[in-house]
Amino acid sequence: MASNFFQQQDLARRNTRVLITLFALAVLALIILTNLLVMLSFSLFQGGPVQLPWEVISSISLVVLAVVGLAIMAKWQQLKLGGRSVAEALGGVRLKPDAQDPLQRRLLNVVEEMALAANLPVPPVYLLAERGINAFAAGYSPADAVIGVTQGALEQLSRDELQGVIAHEFSHILNGDMRMNIRLIAVLNGILFIGHLGYYLLRAGRGASYARSRRNNNDGAGAIMLLGLGLVVIGYLGSFFGNLIKAAVSRQREYLADASAVQFSRNPSGIAGALKRIGGHQYGAKVQHANADEVSHLFFGEALSRWVAIFATHPPLEKRIRRLDPSWNGRYPSSQQPVKPTVSQTPEQPQERQRRAMLAAIPVLLSQSSHQTRPAQAIACALLLRTEQLANQLAQIKAYGGSQLLAEVDQLSDAVQRLALPQQVQLLQMSVPALKQLSESEFRAFDKLLRQLAGNTPDLAQWLSLSLLEHVVASEFDSKELVRQYNRQSLADLLPALLPLLSAVASAAGDSNKQQAWQAALNALQLPADTTAPQVDFSRLDQALRPLLSAAPAIKQQVWQSILAAVAADQAATAAEQGLLNLLALLLELPVPLTADFH
Repeated sequence: MASNFFQQQDLARRNTRVLITLFALAVLALIILTNLLVMLSFSLFQGGPVQLPWEVISSISLVVLAVVGLAIMAKWQQLKLGGRSVAEALGGVRLKPDAQDPLQRRLLNVVEEMALAANLPVPPVYLLAERGINAFAAGYSPADAVIGVTQGALEQLSRDELQGVIAHEFSHILNGDMRMNIRLIAVLNGILFIGHLGYYLLRAGRGASYARSRRNNNDGAGAIMLLGLGLVVIGYLGSFFGNLIKAAVSRQREYLADASAVQFSRNPSGIAGALKRIGGHQYGAKVQHANADEVSHLFFGEALSRWVAIFATHPPLEKRIRRLDPSWNGRYPSSQQPVKPTVSQTPEQPQERQRRAMLAAIPVLLSQSSHQTRPAQAIACALLLRTEQLANQLAQIKAYGGSQLLAEVDQLSDAVQRLALPQQVQLLQMSVPALKQLSESEFRAFDKLLRQLAGNTPDLAQWLSLSLLEHVVASEFDSKELVRQYNRQSLADLLPALLPLLSAVASAAGDSNKQQAWQAALNALQLPADTTAPQVDFSRLDQALRPLLSAAPAIKQQVWQSILAAVAADQAATAAEQGLLNLLALLLELPVPLTADFH
């Protein structure tokens, strides 16, 4: 059965709510246990039972809340830039989009192909210096998602197997798991910090005990040590149950990502083969980095050795393989020498041919240019050129980037303009990693140029392209561009933001079909037929993006259905309409792979 990524995102959202509820109960238990512990410590210090007044109990409770809250905020601050911060915390090194190492080039090509098929911005790729076979996807949203792959995976997996692993990670992005996973890191850090605090108190108590041993006055030190020991037990008990919850949720989402990856890539042998490679590899999927524990639920395979199966963040390897390959004989292949990039021997599936055709439709010059920073800038500029304003636009480009950028635009613009809109969109997606290599100041200046090129009256495709670059590339520098939580607005609350967008989509259908497209969108939303279409105002559309981006998955599905209805109203699917759909899904972070049925 085909996976509904909107429903899976909604399920991930509900799982997050459950986790927050369980976390609140865990903090409540921490407060009760800490008060009891303080009471016991004071009893030991004073040599008899002590009953704490409510003022003290309240103070202790507030301290526990403050400590947990500050620990979460500290970790949240570390993760404020989303996927990039996770990859760097694991020692990952970002691969340059134009890397020439054959194995790295193969990895980048696979990630690019799968991103285009998933209709997602091509994410930056990080390489981890680990011998185990593993990978992860991290980030708050597709805009800041990154893919991390270990050196072991790079060397041990064939292209088909690597593609299966990357499809699995893209499934996590489409299923909405990344947002939930990154929150788990911060929440569990808050609970575990109580244990760390207890450890420091225990050490302080030992020091105090030694200092007072000569005076035979160890009651205060003993109380501190008891308090510290108790906090260690409480903290690690909280961590015990927190990791138990994390593991249970993660295992189910791994099964889902395996199934979604097969649906997505249409090649079960790829991901099954990768899992078999892990089973036969001497290092398995192990990740040795010190920070691997707190992000273990992000990985493709079990990154840590677990002494009890209930703490495993992934289902048993054998079960995952048999779900994908029921005829498996139970034997694992042995580790192999580093692979050499070769042409896949697996019969090409229709979806694979579609992905190849998408890339083949883009000239090699443009494809290679999209992987380099300045040519990628030239491509973005070329997408905004208009014949009636060309002289002024070229002057603006020269004023910003000098003769070199102007020459790049001149060389690439004709080829860019000849592409159909769907291929222009894919070229834009391919350019994202190279543009993310700009510094913040460079991007701000470049964004100002793009705004000048677009002017006050861009067409819908140009506005969508510009807005997409501003959102996705800016997420590299500006944490405000990361949509960290869903809003609670209903569809009715979002209509002031949605109707201007639908009006722009209907207008793109042309004067003869505009009213027909508008009525189809209203029907999809079950709105009165006499609802007036707002005038297309791109400044209003800029303001509408934030609430639409943070809408709940179920609401986004309704938004998508209304967009589809408007585009399909004339019952004539064109390349331009397909390109608009791709842009709209990219910008609004709608989980709609190109392999889905758009019409």
